Amino acid sequence: MAEKTFLTIDELITNIKLKKINIKNEDNVRNILETNNYYFIMGYKFAFKNIDGTYKENTSFEDIYSLYLFDKMLKLVILDPILEIEQKLKTIYINNYSFRYGFKVNDILDKNNYDLSNNYLDNTLSNLNKQLNDFGNKNKAVMFYRNNHSFIPLWVYMKILSFGMIRDMFYVSKSNDKDYMKNKLTSENINSSETANMLRLLVRVRNICCHDDILLSFVDDKLGIKTTKYHKEFNLKKDRNTNIIQGKKDLLAILISIKFFSTRKKFNVLIDNLSKLINEYDKKIGSLNRKQLLSIMHLPEDFEILKKL
Repeated sequence: MAEKTFLTIDELITNIKLKKINIKNEDNVRNILETNNYYFIMGYKFAFKNIDGTYKENTSFEDIYSLYLFDKMLKLVILDPILEIEQKLKTIYINNYSFRYGFKVNDILDKNNYDLSNNYLDNTLSNLNKQLNDFGNKNKAVMFYRNNHSFIPLWVYMKILSFGMIRDMFYVSKSNDKDYMKNKLTSENINSSETANMLRLLVRVRNICCHDDILLSFVDDKLGIKTTKYHKEFNLKKDRNTNIIQGKKDLLAILISIKFFSTRKKFNVLIDNLSKLINEYDKKIGSLNRKQLLSIMHLPEDFEILKKL
C-alpha cells in the first residue's frame, strides 16, 4: 500500500478525478475543501459505491458532500433531545444521591454507597476520581467553590462529569437506587438493566455527534437494546430464527431509546425535524432517493408512526 502524503487542494481535486468521481464545479469544490476536511467528506463515499467497489455511474464529489452535510444536520437533530436526557439523568442522580448518601467528594467516592457486588464498581469509581481531578482544575464553577468554600458539592461537580460517567454511576448503583431513578427517568415499562443499556447507546451517539463522526449509517458494535412494543409496529428485518435484528443497535434503536426517556412533545418535535430533513434532501439536495437514504439509515419507510405510538 502506498504511503499517505499530504495533498494540496489542487492535488486533492486531481485525486478525486482519478477515482472516477465527477466534479460539477471545480471552483466550488476548491472552496469546499478550503474549509472542510476532505477525509471527513470522503467518509460518505460508501453510499455511492457498487458491490465491486467502483463508484455508481455519474457520482460526483458534490453528491458525497451533500450527504456529508445531511449527516451534520442529522447530528444536530439527534443531539438536541439526547442533551436534554443527559441533563434529566444528572438532575435525578444528584437529587437521589445527595438525599441518601451525601454530596461531598468522600460521599461520592465511598464504595459502600454503591452495589458492592457489581464487577464494574472499582473501575467506575477509579474513572470517576480521575474525571473529578482532571476536569475539576479547569472548570470555573469548581474552582470558585474550591477557593471560596470548604468543599465542592456533587451538583457543582456534575458540570464536569460526562454523560458516560453518569450512566456508569447509574449502572453501579444499588438496586433500589436504580429503580427509583429509572422511575423518575421514564414512565415506560422497562427494568433498570435495560435502562442502563439504552443510556449506553445514547452516550455512544452523543459522542459521535460531538466528535463529528458518521451517524447516518450507525450500527453499534455491542449488544443491542431488547425488542420493545415499538419494534412490533414495523415490518423489520429478522434473522433465520425470526428474531428482529433491525432497530436493535442502529438509528431506529436510537429513536426508540430517546422515546423512552423524552416527553411526547419533545419526541414528536424530533420526528418532525427528522422527517423534514429527509424530505428536503430527497426533493432538493441529494442524489439518493428517500428509499435509498432510509435504507442507509436503517430506518423503516414509515418511521414517522413512532409519533402516534
